[in-house]
Amino acid sequence: MTKEQLNAFLKDYTAGNYSEQDYLAFRHWLDNAAMEEKLAVLDKYSDQFPDLAAQPSADARRVAMIEAALDESTIEALRKPARVLNIRRWSAAAAAVLLLGTGAWWLHKESKSKPATVAQHVNVAPGKAGAILTLGDGSQLVLDSAGNGVIAIQNGVNIVLDSGKIGYGKDQLNGEPQVNTLSTPIGRQFKVVLPDGTLVWLNAASSIQYPTYFAGNNREVTVTGEVYLQVATDQNHPFRVTIMSDGHNEGTVDVLGTDFNINAYPNENATKVTLISGAVMVSAGSPAQKETLRPDQQAAIHENSKITIQHVNTDNVTAWKNGYFDFDENDLTMLMRQLTRWYGIETEIGKNVPVDIQFGGKISRNLMLSEVIKVLNQAGVHCYLTNERKLMVMP
Repeated sequence: MTKEQLNAFLKDYTAGNYSEQDYLAFRHWLDNAAMEEKLAVLDKYSDQFPDLAAQPSADARRVAMIEAALDESTIEALRKPARVLNIRRWSAAAAAVLLLGTGAWWLHKESKSKPATVAQHVNVAPGKAGAILTLGDGSQLVLDSAGNGVIAIQNGVNIVLDSGKIGYGKDQLNGEPQVNTLSTPIGRQFKVVLPDGTLVWLNAASSIQYPTYFAGNNREVTVTGEVYLQVATDQNHPFRVTIMSDGHNEGTVDVLGTDFNINAYPNENATKVTLISGAVMVSAGSPAQKETLRPDQQAAIHENSKITIQHVNTDNVTAWKNGYFDFDENDLTMLMRQLTRWYGIETEIGKNVPVDIQFGGKISRNLMLSEVIKVLNQAGVHCYLTNERKLMVMP
């Protein structure tokens, strides 16, 4: 292939519009080209996919990345200690972004010999904005179908719905604050602006309980599931979050003004508090163990109420809020739990499937489940959806 033909092919490939003949010609060139020529192709490929620029720069690894991204049948095996499953960029529409960890487990042709079959008449749409608001008197409002505007008034406080977000405005207070609970079912997420201006994102299967206005010296809320909080600064009124999981008090987070994420799903291995900016104090147990977090730190509260601290990639933790699944450093079971909560499906991992495979990659949460299944199969995760809405993962 000439340089012009290579550039044309790469442009067509990134758009998902290329012929088998052109692909085979490129494979032939790649098998026979000198290292310098292959690296030049990688530079061109990186122009189309900037995410690859951050990958390791060793020549052999870089060339292997080209082959991993472009080859659907014969991918060179690298001998590395860790097994990291590389989610291949399936197409621009799939919005899957290649990421590699410190080691790699490359898929051979033989590992793709079992094509997955998706149920012919079952397709599952991604989750969307939606929630249930429980008012102080116990009545409930389904926000999926409610129109924008004032949806309720409680003791002089107006509750306003505006394009997937609710807020609270004081009119003329005429009573005690009411306790409201905003909850998201599986396959829904939502935002709320609390009465003090704190902005809260709720992931699927989550909730937050709060008053219609904050009275007294403290601002206190209770959360379940996964929430991201952007707390309004108020030095005179500390903000406290009580974390509940499966009816159990997991701990508390005390802040003045900051951004942080809480993941307290009952089926995760620990309750996690991740700090994005500012500072928070995490407490758990009796007597309480207290730990102060700094940005990019995560506190894990374990079953025995012990708190451990580690540095994390906060972009990975908060990807859900920004519309992505980020599988960096996730294993197969964690991936399946995320898909279950967002698509409202069941998942089952078959026998002899290595669940400790470390993933890398980013996928849009707006994809149909069938598109996600295609991406996973391209990465060597053999899975299919049954007519009973169960995602089966096979060896």
